[in-house]
Amino acid sequence: MAKPKVQIIQPSLDLRKRAVNFKTGFGVILTPEETVKLQTVVEKSSDGFVRQIAAKLKQLREALAALDDGVAPNPGLIERVASDALEIKGLGGTFKFPLLTQIAKSLHDYAAQIKDANVWHGVIFAHHIDALYVVLAQRITGLGGKVEAELLKALRQASTKYK
Repeated sequence: MAKPKVQIIQPSLDLRKRAVNFKTGFGVILTPEETVKLQTVVEKSSDGFVRQIAAKLKQLREALAALDDGVAPNPGLIERVASDALEIKGLGGTFKFPLLTQIAKSLHDYAAQIKDANVWHGVIFAHHIDALYVVLAQRITGLGGKVEAELLKALRQASTKYK
């Protein structure tokens, strides 16, 4: 998979002023009260995050089922897996799921290096998705314990073995 070219566009001064609303919003440096207020908002939206990611994982699992049947994957499937994993990776830490972030990073890194999907790739994808489901279902916040560390290590080893 070719890496997309990235262009960083600096926001205009007007956009920066609107993003940091000094009249009704938060300033650049947060006070302790503002930090608590923002944490409350994030915690309230945590259930929505879990539902959204669970729905995304379900869709990925359904799309990957074709690999189990030996059917050629849909064009763009690997890119979709990588893209969804990157999104999960980015949001996991915000909602206090750093283990989710690490598993999603493993999935993203694995998907990003695959050119043509085969059955083994589908198996590795499925194991990552199952692990992500478990983290969400069990609401494992933090990095988990010894079992979770061993699981993450096993996922990374499988990803390395079945490139």
